[in-house]
Amino acid sequence: MCLVGWIGSWKQSIRTGNDAYWKQEYDAAVNAYQTAVSEKPENPITYHNLGTAYYKIGNFRKASTAFQTSLLKGDTHNPADIYYNLGNAQFQLRDYTAAIMSYEDALDLNPHDSDAKHNLALARQLLKQQLNMTQQQQKESGEKTEEAENDPTNLSKAETEQLLELLTKNENQRRQKILKQKLDSGYRRDKDW
Repeated sequence: MCLVGWIGSWKQSIRTGNDAYWKQEYDAAVNAYQTAVSEKPENPITYHNLGTAYYKIGNFRKASTAFQTSLLKGDTHNPADIYYNLGNAQFQLRDYTAAIMSYEDALDLNPHDSDAKHNLALARQLLKQQLNMTQQQQKESGEKTEEAENDPTNLSKAETEQLLELLTKNENQRRQKILKQKLDSGYRRDKDW
C-alpha cells in the first residue's frame, strides 16, 4: 500500500511538471521534476524531463548533467533525443567538442535526424573557428612577447634603475672631464650651475 502511494506520488509529480512545462512555467516544472527525481531517482525519463526544463530556463550546465544522468540510468525510450538535447546544452556552454560527440551519438541512433545533422555541422564550424582564434591569439601573444623583449622602452624596474644609474655615472664623468678642461684652460666661473 505504501509502495502504491509512492508510485502515485511520482506520477503526480511528473504530471505536475509536464503541465507546468506546457504552460511555459519552467521554474515550476523544474521544481516538480526535482520532486519526481527525489521520489524515483532511478528513472531516466525523470532526468530527461528535468534536463529539458533546466534548458528552457537557461541553466545549461544543470541541463547537461540531467541529460547525462538520464543516459547513465539506461533504458530510455529514445536515447537519440537525449543525446541531441545533451548536444544542444553542451553547444550553449560552448563546449563544441562534447556537443559534436553528442550529436554524432544521436545520429548513430537516428541517422535521419536533420536537426542533429545541422547542429553537428554548425558545432564543427564553430569549433574550427574557436581553434583558429586560439592559434591566432597564441601567435599574437608570442609576437608581442618577442617584440617586448626587443623593445628598449619595455624595461623592468630594476633594468630602468640600472640604466639610470649608468647614465648618471656617465653624466658625472662627462661633467668632470669638461670641468677639468676648463680648469686647464684657466677659465673660472663664480658659480657652477
